[in-house]
Amino acid sequence: MIPWYTPANFKKWIRRALSPRPFLLALLVAGLAVTEVRFDWLERMAGSYLATTNRHRPQHGTIWEQGRQTDMARQSLAQFANQRQNVQREVRQAGSLGEVVANIAADTGVMLSADHFVDLYLKLPPVLSHEIMSPFTLLAYLSAGQWQRTFLERQGGQLSIYFLDAQNQVLHRLNVGALLLGHIERGEVAIQTGLDQLLDFAAHIYPADRFFQVLNTFSEEVQRRIISHPQDLLRVTGRIRRIAISSGAYGDAVDLGFEVEGLDGPRVILMQGVREDVRRFQQALEGGAVAGPRWSGEGRP
Repeated sequence: MIPWYTPANFKKWIRRALSPRPFLLALLVAGLAVTEVRFDWLERMAGSYLATTNRHRPQHGTIWEQGRQTDMARQSLAQFANQRQNVQREVRQAGSLGEVVANIAADTGVMLSADHFVDLYLKLPPVLSHEIMSPFTLLAYLSAGQWQRTFLERQGGQLSIYFLDAQNQVLHRLNVGALLLGHIERGEVAIQTGLDQLLDFAAHIYPADRFFQVLNTFSEEVQRRIISHPQDLLRVTGRIRRIAISSGAYGDAVDLGFEVEGLDGPRVILMQGVREDVRRFQQALEGGAVAGPRWSGEGRP
């Protein structure tokens, strides 16, 4: 059955096709197509609609995932850059090599000038600085004039030190082991506790008066090898009550702990001495009788 709206013959079909309505419709479609190509109004409308509904749509799909990864990468890079800047600023203000090492995170590094590294090297107790590098070797690199900066990097439990020239070429590399690194990090620092709470010192604690009385029977050269910076102890606020000698040692270094009684409770000042001299002094300290002082107030014998 032929639908009622189908033209009955070819003449009527032609008349309907050539009527004004199809022409107007064709012109309208052509106009819309031309304006879309020229002004992209359809894309703009679709984009505006998607933008207004964007926050209501679920954040799934490849585009969202790529966007999240990009944002996370930007945030990580910004945090890493800020951390490096903060670490580098703290390192430039560090007053000891132990403070520098404490600011180096695992598998990262910090840069120092050659002069700054030398300053930190000179602040170490001699027994520790000699373990890192001979001062004569350091003088040789300084006098050559090529050493410009120093890069310090933690790898596992060790510390690598690189001497670099102006083009960041490695002139020399030092490796500091874990035990020596532990001594450097402690350095000559104060710990807010008593000697009894430190396992390394608990077995060998001596009254301060006896310690210094026996120490005074040795020559000043030996005394300096036992306590490298006695002036620092004179600057301490509070009274030194007890001194302890560590049971262990690293290389030629032995820790000494000086317990100071202050208003805020006891604290222990750590120093390092030369092992051979400290052990010989310890034998005299535990030997009983104490010889008289080797000098009096009237002058040295």
